Amino acid sequence: FDYGYRPPETEAFAVQVEAFPSPTRPGFHLMHVGVQGKKLAKGERKPANLVFTIDVSGSMDAENRLGLAKQAMGMLARQLGDDDSVAIVVYGTTARVVLPPTNAGYQDRIQLAIMELGTSGSTNVQAGLELAYDVALKAFKPKGTNRIILCSDGVANNGITDADGIFAKVKSRASEGISLTTVGFGMG
Repeated sequence: FDYGYRPPETEAFAVQVEAFPSPTRPGFHLMHVGVQGKKLAKGERKPANLVFTIDVSGSMDAENRLGLAKQAMGMLARQLGDDDSVAIVVYGTTARVVLPPTNAGYQDRIQLAIMELGTSGSTNVQAGLELAYDVALKAFKPKGTNRIILCSDGVANNGITDADGIFAKVKSRASEGISLTTVGFGMG
């Protein structure tokens, strides 16, 4: 696949699609959808309030799950500036704050908190999201980007576990000005 996506000329995002017959499954096709956001100069981006909400349940105990999530969040944190903040909420059987909202200039503190994450327990997405919204609301940036980044393998088995129930909780909090991005790990 070509990962050199062209940036949009006028819109916020550009979408590029490639498809071809599967080389391993006759009768099937592979499709790759690439999304490229508008590239902003450093001074154009709004300050960010990010809450990394990371599944640390037992099912995440693999390099392509929690290991990859830690790498991705560490890489993202290094892209942030002094106007940005990062908090880390983890959830297994229960949810807890690992790093309260911290100025992104304190990279050593942020990177250490990410690297020290380990797995245990079941998967209570509901508890993780509820705590993440509370943390994001406390550090809310009125003229900034307020976002929860949920990292999980998608195997909820404690608290509200069905997609509709989780979506209802998220939808009820959306009016607070906090967006949610979900990133899946380890499922192929």
